[in-house]
Amino acid sequence: MKWPFQNRVLKVFYAWRLRALQQLAKWGVREQTLLVMLAFIIGLATGAATWLFKECVEFFHHYLFVPLAVRSGATTHWPSYVFLPLPLMVGGLLLVLWRKLWSRDKSPVHGLAGVLLSLTRESGQLNPSLGAETIIASSLTIGSGGSAGPEAPIAIIGSSIGSLVGNSVGISRRNLPVLIGCGAAGGISAVFGAPIAGVLFAVEAMLRDFSIRTLTPVVISSVISTTMYNAIVGSTQTSGLFQMPLNTGNLAFNFPELPWYLFLGVVCGMLAVVFTQTMTWVEALAQRRNAHLRTFFYPMLGAGLAGVCGVVVLALFRDNPFMAHRFAQGYVPIFSDGYPTIRRAIDPNWYNGLHHFNGHSVRIGLEFLLVICLLKIVATSLTLGSGGSGGIIAPVLLIGAAGGGALGIVLHTYNPQIEPATYALVGMGSVLAATIQAPLTAIILLFELTRNYAIMLPIMLSAVTATVIQQVFIGESLYTLPLKKLGVKLGAAVGLSALQRVSLDQIPLITSTVARPDEPLSAILQRSAEAPVSDFVVQDHKGNYLGMLTLDDLKPIMLEPEAAPLLLVGEVLRTDVPPLKITDTIASAVEAFARHDISHLAVLAASQTGGAPPAILGLLSRSDLMRRYYQEISTT
Repeated sequence: MKWPFQNRVLKVFYAWRLRALQQLAKWGVREQTLLVMLAFIIGLATGAATWLFKECVEFFHHYLFVPLAVRSGATTHWPSYVFLPLPLMVGGLLLVLWRKLWSRDKSPVHGLAGVLLSLTRESGQLNPSLGAETIIASSLTIGSGGSAGPEAPIAIIGSSIGSLVGNSVGISRRNLPVLIGCGAAGGISAVFGAPIAGVLFAVEAMLRDFSIRTLTPVVISSVISTTMYNAIVGSTQTSGLFQMPLNTGNLAFNFPELPWYLFLGVVCGMLAVVFTQTMTWVEALAQRRNAHLRTFFYPMLGAGLAGVCGVVVLALFRDNPFMAHRFAQGYVPIFSDGYPTIRRAIDPNWYNGLHHFNGHSVRIGLEFLLVICLLKIVATSLTLGSGGSGGIIAPVLLIGAAGGGALGIVLHTYNPQIEPATYALVGMGSVLAATIQAPLTAIILLFELTRNYAIMLPIMLSAVTATVIQQVFIGESLYTLPLKKLGVKLGAAVGLSALQRVSLDQIPLITSTVARPDEPLSAILQRSAEAPVSDFVVQDHKGNYLGMLTLDDLKPIMLEPEAAPLLLVGEVLRTDVPPLKITDTIASAVEAFARHDISHLAVLAASQTGGAPPAILGLLSRSDLMRRYYQEISTT
């Protein structure tokens, strides 16, 4: 639906933009300089959007979770615990309705993975309404108690702002991803009050481009966004949505503990693997079912089951002297972003209180952290895997803090000099580093949050170890794993990757010649003279792809033609040559050609109705592939 006078407004805007760009060109302003100016604007807008998102989350929490859970006594009395999933399910219902009425996102993957997919295939052309959709959708999920964090939504909102500003000004495809990185960096820096970590997140986890051309505008946007957010909330110091306990700046470690931090890295790496696998399993389970159920029912079901996890926590620890007063205030440790639980898990005073009372208190504290660690994995996977909207950073911070704190408590019982809060803090960063495969971001984030250089050695050792564990068992971050399933691989300077931006349906195909496995080679030699190319696609009589018969395979037969009638196609065909799909990218095709010394590859349809094998659409030649690639990079 178009707005009234939309065409007239657009014509006026485009005319104004053209005159402005022409004037800037007369003044000698290059696009790189324009990027710096736009980064300032994006930083201002992202800082304001972060504050708006925070207010929306608090609004839905106050008017949705508080009336349905707190005032009903669902967090304080055992019989009323059964009503605790209700606000989460209502939030899931409202989320479904919102998406039905507003959502225009047709991407095969969602969340930050959708932004990464846009960077690789469309040079960052994001839906202009993505930011507004994300603000409401994620606010509903988090505000109603869903187990998710605000960081990825704010990064998506910032990315949407960057794409909108860049497209409005007419920035080239080559530089548009830089503006998206500016928005993402601004969002992360505003959340944590950590501008350096915001920059590293954008260039390490998203753009994978550390060039000066990229870093300069990203740094400016990150600083301006943090400044804008703090100006709105009235803070005179750098702060964000997440506030660290003040006494974490005094935490330290002893060098003999380094082997334990190495072990902590292994534990955190395994926690990241378990979380990634659980999330992937829930998403796959939801995708296998009916599309209408997946769209309308699963977000409510997943939210309700996450609420059941909250019931388990309350039932197990309702008599816990360290948490009972928080339950009375309506706080459930694994709901929403979990920031209060993270602060408790990394607070040295909390552990001192445990050890000050007695061994029973220590056991309860250990059990509490272990249960929180495991149930946060389950609750977050159910919330987001079933279709909820939110981020994974806050959940993995809590998972790491709880897991590291539990290990610290165990070690403290054998060596009272060990500080459990330090292990919780290092564990928090290590699970984050492994899950998003960005150890530099996690290391610098902890330093900016604590201003404590003494923890740099253990966090560096543990974070890198955890990242390696995730790389060995999973091979991808939780953001890039959905892209791997689509055949998209992120490399350096992802914004310039023409290899992953173009799919094979944009490249002309050659008509294929089909051979049967029971056909004699003498007939193939006769047909090769009339065929468009000398490479044949071999199919059985049901239409299943079997392999390729290439010119190189026929050359020995041409030298001894008397043997041709005695040999069948099935005896010499190459079964090691896989076909491509029409939805594959240039990157997938280049990789396939690199593995096989062949001039042509068969291209199949994406799918076929009725269970029939995919139809063969034609042959892709190596020369046509490279020609299309060079055309693409010449326009960026």
